[in-house]
Amino acid sequence: MRLYNNQEDRARRVISACDGRGTIFDMLGGQFLNKKIQKLYDGHLPLYSQLQVSLGLNRDLSKEPHWVTYILHKPIIIAGEERYEISVKHYCFDPSLAPAGKSVMIIMLSTPYDYWQRIYGRPLYDAEQIQESQILIDQLEEFYPGIKADIEFIDVATPLSYERYTGNWQGSNCGWLLAKETMFMMVAGLEKTLPGLDNFYMIGQWVEPGGSVPIVAMSGRNIIQQICHEDKKEFIVTVPESRSTEATQSLSSSLKN
Repeated sequence: MRLYNNQEDRARRVISACDGRGTIFDMLGGQFLNKKIQKLYDGHLPLYSQLQVSLGLNRDLSKEPHWVTYILHKPIIIAGEERYEISVKHYCFDPSLAPAGKSVMIIMLSTPYDYWQRIYGRPLYDAEQIQESQILIDQLEEFYPGIKADIEFIDVATPLSYERYTGNWQGSNCGWLLAKETMFMMVAGLEKTLPGLDNFYMIGQWVEPGGSVPIVAMSGRNIIQQICHEDKKEFIVTVPESRSTEATQSLSSSLKN
């Protein structure tokens, strides 16, 4: 590790928590590969590339289910594909995200990365975001009558937005998409080391299929447990005292009830 003052520190082990493809092919220059890894990242497997429309609403949705998938009576066309369902989520379970009486809502759906990449950097890219968001908002009006008038803020994120801000390959926010082509590897699990590179490990959504923050956090925990096993050390879990006390009190309250 080279610091700004050019001081270099050598690590006994390196754990990469970065994008999988970026780590293997960019940072390491594709030097530590086998046919299995090459095939994994050749682009033929489906990914969680996502379009997200975020809304700031002058409406309290706290009594509504916080995550719903609506089945549409008629398909809508989004990014050149017919869609028969949309997933809607609000965040009223976290009062810190919006003032009292207001809500944050997002509409999420998978979308082809190539579609957005082709038009990125052109006026059509911005126009397409506006058009697709309006189609989804029109659909939302059917499930939440009058919601158009309650919208105070709109933000649209495409796979290119995710890629730009997170560095994740094709803007995937959960790694591999759960599909027929990926089912076996999700069950069998993925290697967290690279051939020919000692003392190096990978964690995150590209080696723990399923993605999401809890899965990624678990990935880091698991690799520490593996390292403890390699070093013949006991793996010990500790919980901060304050959290431990809260958990104990919560359990005691549940038992009483």
